[in-house]
Amino acid sequence: MLYLEKIRNNFMNRRSVAMPLIVISAALVLLSGCAQPSKIYATSKNEGVYFALPQGWKKIPQKSLAAHEATSTATGAADRAASVLWQEAYTTNRDYNAKTVMSLATPESPIVYVRVRSLLGDEINSISYNSLRDLIVPLTEWVNGTTKAPEFDIFNDEERVEKGARGIHSVYQFTQTDGTKQTIDQTSLLSNDHSIIYVLLIRCSTSCYDKNHAELEKIAASFTVRGK
Repeated sequence: MLYLEKIRNNFMNRRSVAMPLIVISAALVLLSGCAQPSKIYATSKNEGVYFALPQGWKKIPQKSLAAHEATSTATGAADRAASVLWQEAYTTNRDYNAKTVMSLATPESPIVYVRVRSLLGDEINSISYNSLRDLIVPLTEWVNGTTKAPEFDIFNDEERVEKGARGIHSVYQFTQTDGTKQTIDQTSLLSNDHSIIYVLLIRCSTSCYDKNHAELEKIAASFTVRGK
């Protein structure tokens, strides 16, 4: 009996040690499963702006974008750069950089670029839905024929209203001079006090966009402007 009792006590002691280890292991599994969120949330709390995109995209930070923008010699570029409140870019291509983002050349991988900028004095009274639509290319002039247009199509062009701003959401494609076709999903919004513009630009070659349109449309739909 004493021998059996000793075996039982040894078994119980081993069990009391093993149970906490099992519990700890299970907890670690649960924690490891929760540690990696399913999305990247690009956010500027100061400007009240955010959007979501899948994990795994490469971030090109504001510092890199600002450094490249500072090299521009275009008229007014320095003033516009100085009025930027927040900007970031994301891409699925690890080789892309700030230059790729700022160029209008057709990328073969998706690029998502957000920009929040204070309007300059001469812009505040002249901004309109047409000028919001034409931030990247003169789309309005292409439509009305006042500017010679390349081959292009517009798939969506509608008003977008957010709590802190309103403007235009446009999706269009056009053929570049090099023959490549690019699709742009562009949301351009003006703050309620007409002092700030918010832009979310999603673009890649038309074949790339068509392949990834479901994912890219979700990113565009997630763009939220609450304002300050």
